[in-house]
Amino acid sequence: MKIGQFVKRNISAIFQYCKTSDPSEFARLQDPQYSKETFDINYPFCKPVSKIAPEEHIRFYNAIHDVHGIPVRVTSQWFNPPTSKSLPLFRRYLAKLNIAPDLSPQEAPTSIAAKERAARGRYRGSAIGIAQNAFVRHLLSRIGDEQFNADQWQAVISDFDQRCAYCGAAGDLVMEHVIPINRTALGEHRLGNLVPACRSCNSTKADQDYRAFLAHETDRIAAIEAHMAKHDYVPIRDNQRLRQIIELAHQDVRQLADRYAAIVETMLAGEEDKT
Repeated sequence: MKIGQFVKRNISAIFQYCKTSDPSEFARLQDPQYSKETFDINYPFCKPVSKIAPEEHIRFYNAIHDVHGIPVRVTSQWFNPPTSKSLPLFRRYLAKLNIAPDLSPQEAPTSIAAKERAARGRYRGSAIGIAQNAFVRHLLSRIGDEQFNADQWQAVISDFDQRCAYCGAAGDLVMEHVIPINRTALGEHRLGNLVPACRSCNSTKADQDYRAFLAHETDRIAAIEAHMAKHDYVPIRDNQRLRQIIELAHQDVRQLADRYAAIVETMLAGEEDKT
């Protein structure tokens, strides 16, 4: 089991311990140094929502937990062995609090509307979320008037000595977006946001921030940021107006799909009535 999944399944038990057994533990979990020593992570285990800076949002899970009347989010910056020692440390922490690890499957909280959609859905049918995310990627890929070709991309690979920008492995390299192209990170398809990566790093990094993924690999972080600067790429980071537009586009795709599904169903129903 990946540590991120393991942590999520035991968050409620930890906060319940803070509520009923040791309220001071809740304060300690908000201390970055305590979390570093306890879990080997670079962010506090949890942080009040009101204190999370805009650029930090991608480093915390979206779920909000109410502890002693304070809404908090838990950090998402967990790494599996051998990159970090967090998994055994987290297990040891649960044992210290006498919490039996929850290894059962976790059902993500869903709204009533989402449950209704799932109930009438079709097994393995095409999910609208795929189209929504693809449309967001399309929008972010078209921002600005920058153009580049295959030769320029090959030059980038050469700048990284034909090796993975994250681990230095040679061989089969793919195009990797340093800042992920999604509605959370707001990455772009620009040359300065593209680096070569081995398939393993590309898969493992997924939607993580490159700095969190590389953790203490300061030389590699510096090399990537030098590459960004060379190609005049400045990450959007936190542009609230753009974020609102992207979120609106994401919602519009679903509404458009629902609209045309209704039109098609009405048309087909009309044809059946004629027969």
